[in-house]
Amino acid sequence: MIAVCQQPNYFPSIGYIEQCARADQLIMLNSVQWIKQGLHHRAKILPHLAQAAGEDGTDFQWLSLPVQGKDHRARTIADLELAENDPWFERHWKTLHAIYSGRPQFKNQFEPLLRPWFEEAKKFRFLSEVSVSSVQLCLKALNLSSDVVLSSTLAETGKKSERLISLCKSVNADIYYSGLASASYLDTQAFRDANIRLVWQRWKNQEYAQGRPVFKSHLSILDAFANVPLEEIKNWLEIKPWGPFGDLNTLSVSAP
Repeated sequence: MIAVCQQPNYFPSIGYIEQCARADQLIMLNSVQWIKQGLHHRAKILPHLAQAAGEDGTDFQWLSLPVQGKDHRARTIADLELAENDPWFERHWKTLHAIYSGRPQFKNQFEPLLRPWFEEAKKFRFLSEVSVSSVQLCLKALNLSSDVVLSSTLAETGKKSERLISLCKSVNADIYYSGLASASYLDTQAFRDANIRLVWQRWKNQEYAQGRPVFKSHLSILDAFANVPLEEIKNWLEIKPWGPFGDLNTLSVSAP
């Protein structure tokens, strides 16, 4: 049983989705503290062409979700409410239409997939509802069938590695698939002691035509949806069972 633990990011990157594609159990970490510089409340997309050509050299912009209250930094993602009477969903769709309506996959793929979601998004009250729903939309579009469970519904203890190990045990996972960014703080020995195999993500971002002079990587998957057919994105995720750098049996439990 393979587990992946991710904070529920708002329309995340393809690399994030690649991790989800490997999971039998996708655990959404909605019980962790809000991080202002995190991605659970914002998605990175391309800027307007005029803005990109400006003196500041801006090569991305954020679609940000408005959060209610002044004490949100002390609350978990699950407890954060969206700002009242803020039509962020209309603003976000308007921005996406302005940026991507001229792209090859907009009319037949991007708009039918995403416009209904934004039109119904006013029903959401909590930040985590929006972010989780955006991830589930991406998984469904790519025919990925990971079981999604919220960490707030599971038994968890401790912090960092101890927390992740307890979550893995809660879903009976014996393999934990982690991004390389976690290599600096995860306790590999603790995973060994818990008989949970730790496997590191080996994912290389694919380049594709964005209609810009220079390719911008690590954007929200929304950018790929506007530019690349879904079947091609699916192929990126199916190159090999564990990506282009090797399979599960060749990856060390401890080597980042």
